[in-house]
Amino acid sequence: MNTNVKDKILNLLRDRGSEGILQREISKILRCSRSTISEILTEMLKSGKIVRKSIGGKIYRIWLLDYAPFPVKKLIRIGILRATEYPHVLLTVKDLKKANVNIKLKIFDNALEATNALAVGYLDIAYTPLITQVLYALLLRSIKIFAGCGFNGSGLVVKNENFLELVYGCSELSTMEMNLKLFLKTRNIDPSQVEIRYFNNPERMVESFTNDEISALSIWEPYLSLFRGKFKVYNFENTFGKFPCCTLAANTRFIKTNQDLFKKFLKKYCENTDELLRRKDEAIKLTAEILGFPYTLVNLSFGRFLYDYRLNQDDIVETLKKFGMFLTKQSLSEIFELSVN
Repeated sequence: MNTNVKDKILNLLRDRGSEGILQREISKILRCSRSTISEILTEMLKSGKIVRKSIGGKIYRIWLLDYAPFPVKKLIRIGILRATEYPHVLLTVKDLKKANVNIKLKIFDNALEATNALAVGYLDIAYTPLITQVLYALLLRSIKIFAGCGFNGSGLVVKNENFLELVYGCSELSTMEMNLKLFLKTRNIDPSQVEIRYFNNPERMVESFTNDEISALSIWEPYLSLFRGKFKVYNFENTFGKFPCCTLAANTRFIKTNQDLFKKFLKKYCENTDELLRRKDEAIKLTAEILGFPYTLVNLSFGRFLYDYRLNQDDIVETLKKFGMFLTKQSLSEIFELSVN
């Protein structure tokens, strides 16, 4: 009986997401006694599945831990995308778990969804494209960018070189979109002259390319390596030189709540970046295991990103200029804190 009710509570909390639900509502919706609900919630609190907050007197709002839109003491919730850009991040998560740090990793298909989760507060740290993080930082002022993660590591795959006639796929408001449009301009093509379709999921984009729904795609590793030797592949770094892709941003409320924990994470992350080549085999196995990519594909694409936490203001300004963004010195100082360089 209690197991069945517990599953229903979990499903209800998943549906409510970051909104959460009042504890007294749960008993009404599930038609269970308050004492039964209270007993199950107490058990779930002890196991760390949920978070509860008083909103006045004995009125409580409940969230699943993964969706609580505020920092939780002594907990780090990290978000990454489905890519081979994060071996040093995965090593850091592994090492800190071994050191008994309460750390949770969530994998996203979509950069906008992951960055929004960070800005709203149910992620504490996220590795998503620099341009996406800057937009959210400017709009909501709830996140700060602290370090680099990966440079380069992406390109354009085409079925033919009639660039004006191709139908392009890419992710929206991302490095992929920026580089695609810049690449077209190097071919004297106005991006507004071609058809660009946006995808929320890289697997779906690859499927659309394979099924001839699109005829070109701007995509990152390891997906780019799927097409090497089969189609014409343009590595963006060959056209633009070195450029940052994802960067490390943290929610500002998380930093205030867990300042020492964040410093510990940042220190270990920088150490693992510097030690990455020494731990390469371990990192490849970890990436394949956690992200579900074939080992051979991860091994093939490893190193096509330049893994580095160092990020300087010149890199940032130059990248944002390419996207048509010009930040004032004040804005740069407010949304960047590059103390690990």
